[in-house]
Parts: sequence; C-alpha cells; structure tokens
Amino acid sequence: MNEQAARITEIGTLLSPEKRIDTSFSVIFLKGGKAFKVKRALRNGFLDYSTLEKRRAMCEREFRINSRNSPELYRGVIAAARGRGGELELHANAAAPGHDTVEYLLEMNRFEETMLLSRLAAAGRLTDGLCSDLAGKIALMHGSSPLVEFGDYAGNFENVVRIIIRQFSESTVGVIPEKASPEISAKLLAALDRCRPVLAARAEDGFVRECHGDLHLGNICLFNGAPCIFDAVEFNTEFTRIDTLYDIAFLIMDLHHHGLSGQAGRIMEGYLSGTGTSREAWEAVMPLYLGLRAVIRCSISAGSLRECRSKETAARLREEALRYFREADGFLS
Repeated sequence: MNEQAARITEIGTLLSPEKRIDTSFSVIFLKGGKAFKVKRALRNGFLDYSTLEKRRAMCEREFRINSRNSPELYRGVIAAARGRGGELELHANAAAPGHDTVEYLLEMNRFEETMLLSRLAAAGRLTDGLCSDLAGKIALMHGSSPLVEFGDYAGNFENVVRIIIRQFSESTVGVIPEKASPEISAKLLAALDRCRPVLAARAEDGFVRECHGDLHLGNICLFNGAPCIFDAVEFNTEFTRIDTLYDIAFLIMDLHHHGLSGQAGRIMEGYLSGTGTSREAWEAVMPLYLGLRAVIRCSISAGSLRECRSKETAARLREEALRYFREADGFLS
C-alpha cells in the first residue's frame, strides 16, 4: 500500500462511512447526509493531482466551480491533519493552524443515488416537467459562466478534434471495423470544416465560456426536488473553455444513447428559448458536436477493454463501444 492509499484508509477509519466508492480519479466516502471526496495522487496526460498542494488547489477549484452551479450540494474543502499527538483530525475550510496537513477533502451534501438522472432515465422517470426544469437550469448555468476570449476558436477547436481523433484511432483498434476509424475521422474533419464560420461567429457573440465539460446524465441529480448539476471538470481548461452548445451536446447525445429522443428534443427546445440560441446555429453545429461526444464515449469504452478481466464486462464494453460508434456515424451522416 502506497503512502496516500494508507492515508485514505486512515481517513476512512476516522469517518467510519456507510459506503466507500472508488473511481479512477478519487475515493468518495458517504457518511450520514454528507459525502467526502479525496483526489488520488496521480498524474497523466490531462490532469495532475500528484502533490498535496496541487490536490488542495484542485479541491478549491472544484468547489468554486461547482458551488456556482449548485450551491445546495457543495459545502467546502476540509483539511485532514495530524494533531499534536499524531492522531488524524478533520478541519473545516481547509484550515489547520499548527497542524501537519496530510490530505484535502471536498465536502458535499449527500444525495440518493437513485436520484441520479442516469437512474431516472433507465427507470423511465424523466418527465416533461423535469426536462423543462433541467433545460432552464443549464441555460442559467451557461448564462452566468465566465466568458472566454479566443483569437481563433475554430482553429483551437480543430486541435481538440484532432486529439479526439487520435485517441479514437488508438483505443478502438480491434474493436470497431478496421476501415471505420479513418472514415469517422474524415467525417469529423469534414463536419468541422463546414462549421468553421459558425464556430467563429459563436465565439465572437460570446458563446464560448467556462463550461461544465462533462455534462451527462450521471453528473446530474435531483436534490430537494430540483435538478442539480455537479462534478464539473476542474483539472483541465481544454475540456471546459468551449462553446456552450458543445457542453450541452454531451447531455443530448447521452439521451439519444438511452433511446430518449423525445426528452432530448424537449430539453433542446427549452434551452434554445432560455438562451436565445438560434435554431440555425444548433442545427449547424450539432452533427459535429454530437459525433464528437459519441466518439469520445466509444474511445472510453474501447479503451477500458484493455484492463478488463471479466468476460461478461468485456462483452458489454465491446458492444457499448460499437453502439457509440454507430451513433457517431449516424450523427455525422
């Protein structure tokens, strides 16, 4: 067990939670009406949590971004620090004067996992009223998000598209048909070329903002009867300084993936009216944006096959990757 893993285990002992959730990037403890997230000490091509100070900065940034979107969910940053006798203590507001801080935690109010929109979608419980409320929530979130200035947004976004294409080509080898990868790549670049004037105009008109970056059904819940958006990307601005339509495209793609095209249409209508976005702009960029979001999901599912040891899980991931590939092709055709 490495040093941070031992500390996380010690934090878990101190909290005595009802449940521990391990993800690729964090460990979450559920205790009573609260949730506590610890970032893993890791570093890869797109995030860096490798030092204590970097984890503190990312906890504080995550709190700042997400409390703007859903203040009812986010409580603050906590320091786990050694007391004078060596015992571990938790200090609110990341303040531990005279103590040796060893880790930082993000504190949230806990919500029922059954209230995740991914669960509600699977149960057929995304009502018209909920879709309307969610569209309004996203419109307000985007309207209040900081503007981002780009000298050449279309050119910058081309770099993003090419990175996505490269990851897709590498991760899907042996999963999708051999000729499919260059065909999808060509379709994405052709769609990008068609969209360049619209992308430039949207940047000029103030629609490139500091967005959520990971706006899918699994990052939205019902809390006190209202939709709450959480877990915005805090670790890389390449994922968040984007066109607001690229942000909501993840949710629209996810709804289509779940067979909920009617709900996707209702959210689209509510969002268009709530933001003053033209239908022409939506129709121009959505094939590209939806195709990109589906390609990203395809890459993730295909890439997960490499570390999968369960035949059942591997079969599910393969079929999921193929579904996302077919959906991407459909959006781009």
